[in-house]
Amino acid sequence: MFILLVNDYDILGLNIDQLRYVPKKLLLDKYGDFVDRLWERLPIHLQDDPDVQRYRLCHKHHNQPWQRTHIDGPPPCVKDCGMCREKEMA
Repeated sequence: MFILLVNDYDILGLNIDQLRYVPKKLLLDKYGDFVDRLWERLPIHLQDDPDVQRYRLCHKHHNQPWQRTHIDGPPPCVKDCGMCREKEMA
């Protein structure tokens, strides 16, 4: 299958069947910012992949009701979260 994506936001219009043909490397390198929005439509093998999971937004450490970080904008990706990286290093 051949899919033409003219701009980066075109990936958001793909359905589940079309997303199966997007390689993981292309998804993470070019469309990593969209992984969280595409999560429900990604194939199971990509949802289970730890590399892909690191591109989701970290709601575990950011934007909790008891924190006041919600005014700072959206939370960072898991790969950019300082607390998640500390756990990976330990």
